[in-house]
Amino acid sequence: MTISQINTRARLLGDTDSTALTDANLLVSVNLAIEDLISQIHEVCPTYDDENFANIASGTITLEEAVSKYTITDKFLNILEIKVKDVDGAWHFVTPYSLAEAQRDGVILETKEANTGLPLTYRKMGRTIWLAPAPTAASVTLTAGLKFVYTRTSYQITSDDDETLVPGIASPYHDLICYKAILPYCLSYKKDRVALYEKKIMERTAQMLSFYANLQKDKFNRMTVSQLAADNCE
Repeated sequence: MTISQINTRARLLGDTDSTALTDANLLVSVNLAIEDLISQIHEVCPTYDDENFANIASGTITLEEAVSKYTITDKFLNILEIKVKDVDGAWHFVTPYSLAEAQRDGVILETKEANTGLPLTYRKMGRTIWLAPAPTAASVTLTAGLKFVYTRTSYQITSDDDETLVPGIASPYHDLICYKAILPYCLSYKKDRVALYEKKIMERTAQMLSFYANLQKDKFNRMTVSQLAADNCE
């Protein structure tokens, strides 16, 4: 369904029109509905990314000699992976290392991060990361030498977007956007429909999450649902 069709379907579900439910107000509800659905998809499919983004959810950072601390300017929900490039051009994964792990191991992070070499671990606070050991030109390609992959929220549709734009959620569940988008209107003006639509939303959401959690069954099965989903979505 295109955004135009979603708007039409949502208004039909609410037995309303563009006068009572303006385009601007409906757009807010549609964006909120998509954002909420994608946040739930991330729970079962951490690598999911809205197909409407023109760029890939990744970026690079130019490293500095013996500097451990870097700030990621891209807006993200979570960091999926970090890699650094050695002097031969080969990429190496950097493992997350938390404060709790440092306390357990009796490690002083400031001391660990003051060493130099090829970074092996990183810790994160907000948009800031600390590499340990800190990169050095003898071990790391400094220019664009760090690559990160992240998750982000949904693409925010604006009034400037073409009405033929299609939401970045699997098409069998576009009707779910309609139900979620019209629910706030029904809570105010069509209360008799709320219970039915809430039930529909619960049923369709469960189906959607099952779909995303069971992609690529040829992947190696994990022990838990969340781990399985993360593995299947790579």
